[in-house]
Amino acid sequence: MRSPHGKGKKKTQPSQWRIDAKTFQKPLDELANTIAYKVQREGSLPKYALKPVFIIQDIYYLLRQTHQTFNLFCFMNADERRKKDVDYRIAYSIVILPLVRTMIDCLYNITAILKNPGPKGYQFRESGLKQTLKALDADQRRYGGNRAWDAWIAEYRKFIGLDMRRTGITEKDVSDAKIWPALGRYLTPKKNTALTAHQQFLKSLTYGFWQEYSGISHATFQGLIPIGAFLVPNDLRHELRPMLYDQMEGMVALHVSRAAAILLCTLTEVQAHFKFDGARINDRLHQVWNALLGVPEIKELYDERYAQLMRDKGINP
Repeated sequence: MRSPHGKGKKKTQPSQWRIDAKTFQKPLDELANTIAYKVQREGSLPKYALKPVFIIQDIYYLLRQTHQTFNLFCFMNADERRKKDVDYRIAYSIVILPLVRTMIDCLYNITAILKNPGPKGYQFRESGLKQTLKALDADQRRYGGNRAWDAWIAEYRKFIGLDMRRTGITEKDVSDAKIWPALGRYLTPKKNTALTAHQQFLKSLTYGFWQEYSGISHATFQGLIPIGAFLVPNDLRHELRPMLYDQMEGMVALHVSRAAAILLCTLTEVQAHFKFDGARINDRLHQVWNALLGVPEIKELYDERYAQLMRDKGINP
């Protein structure tokens, strides 16, 4: 695959890089499965001392969301699909780009919980329950009296209540819960307070190339600039369309590799915390990093955080 890129955080004239998806797609998919199952099956073992236990479930599902998002990028952008499926449209590969920002949010949530699992684990879940119940209250005020709505709201409240009892979370816990900050709010520094190392790292994923995903996700004008023509290829003059299809090859290479990088960052963070044994996890992490380091912005992530993190945590090949 080939793709244009700009180097560093400032965009420059595009050049070319080559990366073979075969070197990272399947190994990364298999590695994500391995680590997710390790979290699910071993995360509650005494040696990890990760409490409350429901943190394991929350991290497991966040890992799966990130993993399946990466799989969607691979599925949608496979050569077989783009070149042979008559129902494929270029726009389909473009409108999924905001999901890279969702992957970054999953990375944030997982790493924020693992920084202080007890308090942060409770806050993540209790905040979510609080927001869910507030939404149900709003639905009740607006649609109460409608039999179908009343039945659905009652059923959902029952489901939430069962989950709270199962995890030992009380109504007071939920009502007193501090709202879990979204990534943007988390990265807003308090007055006269410097950003933490964790915040600084995540902030790097909201600058430069990565910032484009926020613009696309929020449908801003700057978000439309890089993708507009791909949404309406048939509106272009016929002589311009081949150029668009050539550029599409670069778009696929660029965004699939970035999605792979965010998944790889997430898996590395999880392994750095748990230090799971077996399954050659450390070797496989290095294998995928090495396959992706030809992409400048991915190498930048590696140099800024992950080379040192893996050394510090004993993740050696």
